[in-house]
Amino acid sequence: MIVKKGYKIELINEIANFIYGFKNKIVEAPVIANEYEEKISSFAKELKNLEFDKEFEENFLIILGYSYRLEDIKQRLFFTFSEAVYAIDLDKLMRNEDSLKLNSIVYILVLDSIIKEYKTKEVNIEQKQKAVDVYKKIEERKAAENKKYHMYQY
Repeated sequence: MIVKKGYKIELINEIANFIYGFKNKIVEAPVIANEYEEKISSFAKELKNLEFDKEFEENFLIILGYSYRLEDIKQRLFFTFSEAVYAIDLDKLMRNEDSLKLNSIVYILVLDSIIKEYKTKEVNIEQKQKAVDVYKKIEERKAAENKKYHMYQY
């Protein structure tokens, strides 16, 4: 599949601007799922066509795994959406184009996954387990680093 680089950049900017448009707004889970599902799903489909889902799979699994710390699907959708807005806002403030690209792609893919679960009440068990495992490994690594740091405190 041959895609012009400009199209990819344009798509990323469109996604970033869509998410950024919710800055300073509180959007509840039912509104996200019902009013923005089509737009988010459309973005996710385009990203998958460009194989960004494969390129950023580990990042996707980390964010999805992090979202699973909340059992309630409404909370997962609400807080993940809020985190996406915050991440994009920060990237724009810092003028960090690489992070803006990463967060735009990963959060749209994660939101699409959470919205599907919210609407269908079906959990992709394999994907969930993979996401939880990846997130758990990162937490264990952080804990090991913190333990080393605290050893030097005494």
